[in-house]
Amino acid sequence: MKIVFFGTSDVGLPTLEKLVQHHEVVGVVTSPDALVGRKQVLTPSPIAERAQQLGLHILKPEKVKNNPEILEQLKSLAADIYIVVSYGKILPKELIDTPPLKTLNIHFSLLPQYRGAAPIQSALKNGDATTGTTIFILDEFMDHGPVLAQVAEDIKPDDTFSTLAQRMAEISANKLIEILPAYQNGELTPKEQNHDLATKAPMIKKEDGRIDWSKPAQDIYNTWRAYQPWPGIYTTWNNKFFKILMCMPVTSLDEPKDLFNPLPAGTVFQGQYIACGNGTFLELISIQPEGKQPMDIKSFLNGNKDFIDSTLL
Repeated sequence: MKIVFFGTSDVGLPTLEKLVQHHEVVGVVTSPDALVGRKQVLTPSPIAERAQQLGLHILKPEKVKNNPEILEQLKSLAADIYIVVSYGKILPKELIDTPPLKTLNIHFSLLPQYRGAAPIQSALKNGDATTGTTIFILDEFMDHGPVLAQVAEDIKPDDTFSTLAQRMAEISANKLIEILPAYQNGELTPKEQNHDLATKAPMIKKEDGRIDWSKPAQDIYNTWRAYQPWPGIYTTWNNKFFKILMCMPVTSLDEPKDLFNPLPAGTVFQGQYIACGNGTFLELISIQPEGKQPMDIKSFLNGNKDFIDSTLL
């Protein structure tokens, strides 16, 4: 089968690798090179880098909507099907309907749950016990098209975005390779989503990582899990940003016995515990004050005794 693959982030790598092994990838469409890091180095996407190593034909359009040039380039590749994994741009109907077998998308949730840009983060942040992946036929609406296959996956208590995304990427790639022959032969019946049950997973912004200390510690920890490695979670101390790099929720401590008499949200207790909602505490393990290097909390406390009994905002 001749395939054009659309993808940008590293979660698409397992699918690209599998497609190259089992089919003919005639083209790869990815985002243009971007400025990365403090030194703002122009860097290709993970998909572009791997596609180049594999010797694949690469397209990096600035836009795909209202872009007749990219449409003609894609038509010239004469692909049987397009496959999309975390590409990052909305594809117009004219483009997705170009190949005979249309365009399939892999979405990391059990659609119609968590339509949008951040399904894995949303599942973690909400403390879900289960998530999944969906392979569906793209239409002109966001994560709306008929479903070909779904796979459920348990979320581990210590999963972060990084660990769960990698696992879901592998599961999705394997499932896609499994179903493609049946789809090509017309042996799979697409199933309409129940649109009344749709929920959203909007794009994450940097400011979403600010901590609300009035929430229970488990909720804050779930947000930390969801936002690793970006945008992370942060608060303010002494009017400066204060990143929490690693933490754990605490629901019981041996001493003192009156610890769970509610302290104001954000109060620092014994240097490493922060009072949260519902009488819970968040234990700090490693942090990064604004303008400083990452460090464990004990090292930080050695030079910042005034942190104890202060209030984080």
